[in-house]
Amino acid sequence: MGLLSSALAGDSLAVLRAAPAPLLTAYFKSLSDAGSASLPPAAQVPAHDVLAVGIAALAVFLQATVTGPALAEEALRGVFAWDGEKGFKKQVVDGLVVDGVAPYQYAPYLEVFGLARFCVLGVSGGFGGSADGSEPPQGPENDLISSDGHKVSLAWSSLRILVWHYKLLAQPNLGSRSTFARSSQWTDVPQLLNAVSAAVVRVRSCVLGNPAWSRREQAELLLEIANSFLMLGVDDKAREALREATEASGLRYKLTGALGKKTKFQLKDTSQLVVFARSESGPEPEASPEANPDAKAQQEARPEALQLNDDTLLEKISFSASGQKVSAQDSDTDLDSLSPDNQPQLDPLDEAILLTEATIRDTFSPLDGLTSEEVLPYAVRVLADKNVNWQIYTQALIVRSRIEVNRSRTVERGILQLQAVVDQIVVDTTEKPEEKVEEEKQDSKAPALMVTAPDAPVVAAPAKPTSFFPALKEKDSAPAPVRLRYVNSLLTPPRWHLESELAHCWAGVGSLISALEIFKRLRMWAEVALCLASAEQAGNQEDGSGRGSGGELKARGIIRWRLFERTDGRPSLPDTPPRDPALLRPAEFMGPLKSVDKLPADAPRLFCILGDLENDSSHYESAWTVSKCRYSRAQKNLGEHYIQQKKLPEACDAYTKAVAVNRLSPELWSRLGDLQLRLANYEEAAEAYTRAIGAANGNVGGEDARTWSNLGSALWSLYREAVAEIAAGRGKRGEEKKKKKEEEEEKQKGEEEKKNKESGQITPDQDDLETALCAIDSDYEDNQENDDDDEFAKPAKLLQQALSAFKRGATLSRDNWRIQDNIITLAARMRPPSLPDIVSAMQRIAAIRASEDALDAAVLRLLVAEGVTAKEKVEEKQSEEDQTTSGQPQVYKLPPGSIEKSICTLLESDIVPLITHRDDLWEIVARARAWRRDYAGAIDAAESAWRAAVGATSAGGSLAAAASTNSSAHKDWLKDANAWENVVVRTDELVSMLENYGEDVPAIGGKWRFRARNAVRSVMGKARGQWEGSEGWQRLEGVMAGLKS
Repeated sequence: MGLLSSALAGDSLAVLRAAPAPLLTAYFKSLSDAGSASLPPAAQVPAHDVLAVGIAALAVFLQATVTGPALAEEALRGVFAWDGEKGFKKQVVDGLVVDGVAPYQYAPYLEVFGLARFCVLGVSGGFGGSADGSEPPQGPENDLISSDGHKVSLAWSSLRILVWHYKLLAQPNLGSRSTFARSSQWTDVPQLLNAVSAAVVRVRSCVLGNPAWSRREQAELLLEIANSFLMLGVDDKAREALREATEASGLRYKLTGALGKKTKFQLKDTSQLVVFARSESGPEPEASPEANPDAKAQQEARPEALQLNDDTLLEKISFSASGQKVSAQDSDTDLDSLSPDNQPQLDPLDEAILLTEATIRDTFSPLDGLTSEEVLPYAVRVLADKNVNWQIYTQALIVRSRIEVNRSRTVERGILQLQAVVDQIVVDTTEKPEEKVEEEKQDSKAPALMVTAPDAPVVAAPAKPTSFFPALKEKDSAPAPVRLRYVNSLLTPPRWHLESELAHCWAGVGSLISALEIFKRLRMWAEVALCLASAEQAGNQEDGSGRGSGGELKARGIIRWRLFERTDGRPSLPDTPPRDPALLRPAEFMGPLKSVDKLPADAPRLFCILGDLENDSSHYESAWTVSKCRYSRAQKNLGEHYIQQKKLPEACDAYTKAVAVNRLSPELWSRLGDLQLRLANYEEAAEAYTRAIGAANGNVGGEDARTWSNLGSALWSLYREAVAEIAAGRGKRGEEKKKKKEEEEEKQKGEEEKKNKESGQITPDQDDLETALCAIDSDYEDNQENDDDDEFAKPAKLLQQALSAFKRGATLSRDNWRIQDNIITLAARMRPPSLPDIVSAMQRIAAIRASEDALDAAVLRLLVAEGVTAKEKVEEKQSEEDQTTSGQPQVYKLPPGSIEKSICTLLESDIVPLITHRDDLWEIVARARAWRRDYAGAIDAAESAWRAAVGATSAGGSLAAAASTNSSAHKDWLKDANAWENVVVRTDELVSMLENYGEDVPAIGGKWRFRARNAVRSVMGKARGQWEGSEGWQRLEGVMAGLKS
């Protein structure tokens, strides 16, 4: 059997031990030459053998860092003959740095992953692709390689390498309760992100639709693609790939409800969420106990699932014996026949699909109780299966723990379960098999003594893996091939990421000491510093007791220890950490910066943290320099530093450099747009916001209401600039036109006089000459107007784009009334006005603010004038008999879906219930009611407007009127002239309404004249001593005289 067949059969260690020497030499040369070396010639090492070594190396690395079981100490002894040379480990880490972001430098067997990456991407390039996976192969026929019944895809292997490289670079540093799926989306490595996206396109073209690959294998690929997009934070593509994987595998599942009890004291069955799922063909044949005698033992081996042990909640939902289910629209007879407590065994790949569905819902949904209720049933369905793959079962426990740590009743089980999983993984991936036997023979009570020299630095003892719970016995553990079978189909994080996630969980429940101990053991000094600094801030914010005081000082000491030489010039401490790093002080490390070869791989990130702690911009510059101008976070932090100092141009330059190296970060583009907007660089701001929206997915980053609203503001400012330019140009052209006109008049007058003198004709009168010139000028202006059509096309387009941006922002944030107000402003500027947009925005403002003071009377008048009174009634073309009932005009029935119906509905349903003291709003309502022949309602609205205007007669007006935005409503009309004029207008309008429509209202009839005179007498009686003889008084006298005639 060849190397490739052995690698695909799972004998990875044997393949690595037999790795050809020229290949290993080329790999080491690639490290020393900064990746410039290439694979050895095919005559020395065949491409199939190179690929075999790459596949085997990846499997060994995943076994040692993700799944376990642990490798024996001599497993890879002699494979890397240079691992003892000085700087070998640093060369390995530096070779995996992308865009200034380094992997976890203390990860074991990084050189093995480097070898896998060197081989797989190198062979992929040799078969028609590039080493970074960015170029498509020559065709699917060059992608598939077969050997002894096994087959492998070059594009598929390349995708796996790139995905795991990305996972090595992802840093879980988002704070409390952050998960790997969420934190990985913020890793600033656009170069690798592009490579992963290109590799996905490549592998889809090579595998999907190729008859050489079965449906199940294609489903497995699609599931890996879904997890890749999930890791990158592209939710829409992740959901689409998962849907395709579900269709290819034949899995049918649905989230529905079934009656049951969740608590111990619950008497009545209520609807409980449950996932019903059924595989198309059951487990794969090689996993059945009949096909493999050891399969049953391997399937039953699984990590321990802890009990809930709660005094209220049941261990699991107790579904009713009847099995009654809550009716759903998407009914599936086959799934509805399943019992919630006894569902069929799922195929392992289908179990992985359910866990991916749960992770997508958890990652891209807000953290609330509803999300938890929807996600948890997917993990419960997988855990309920009788035989579950070791790694799938582990991932299901992790998914369940992530949900339970956010609920008070289950937080204890969630953290302890995650602790148990982490302990098992740590022990399985670090503890050597022979050490277990030795530890059983050692007496743990025997003390250990250590003698050191007086001046020797005190270093910490090497950390050994410990277990919070009893470790599983070897017979209860699954072998490596079983664990590795589906590791690529799950979003499984490396060991140190999972430990860091556990530390964040402990910190989230207040146990900072536990979190610190985990970070110290992992030697994640950046996280240790951040944890110490946050402990001081938390102590000051909670009660001001000073708990955690000195945390920032300790954090600065740790960071400076990693980056700077000692102050006294003594040799730096070795890379081995001291017994208590928190005892380090910044004053001890104020020396010069360490040389490049001594700086840690994560130096750029450490410089940024130190810059935040010391508020020193020079540290951000150092981070930028050390990363060779590739670490975008350095410029981002530098830009924020300049913003705090009000140096906006410098901040804009910093963010410009940041987006130059990370063009896929919506956060950076959005922030750059904010700065450009504040600097009045509107065109650059609009470009930045557009880039932010294009780089974001549907739920995070730039795809939010704020970015769309700011884009609308930038486009609106561009519109105003364009209009101002046109106005200035027209003024200049007007002056030139006037001057040219005068010159033409003088020239024409001279020519006419000369001609008349020669011919003896009489010169025409001046009026006739002016008439002729006006005709010429009119033609000139017509031509100018035609030319201005193109001139106004740009502002009109900008206005339409700004309105569209605000509307998109309003759909994302329906409770932001300011965006709705901007929509009204821009829609009213359109020619003709966009009435539907104005109506919709007014409805939202009325619903959000629920106050008449938020309503703009000018906008409502525009709506009524343009959308109601200017419209022709459809029924006017019908007979008079259809329009009247018992001699009375019938209320006009508004056409369904018409703009006038929308406006009238807005007035009656949204505006009228809010009016209490604003007479101008009642006047608008009266006009709309009168137009649709609701004369009783029009008179009632006019009377309400009159009462609101007359009501403010006290010294300061009524309390309600005092809050109004109407200029005259809050003033006493017996003292203020404008308020008096407003009362006169409202009185005249009421009289006009009664005079025109009173006879058509049965409740009023002939009494309209009496009611009108009473209204006029009431106003004149109160105003006699103050306004008698004024213009308004004379107007009321005229109205009264008309009523008497």
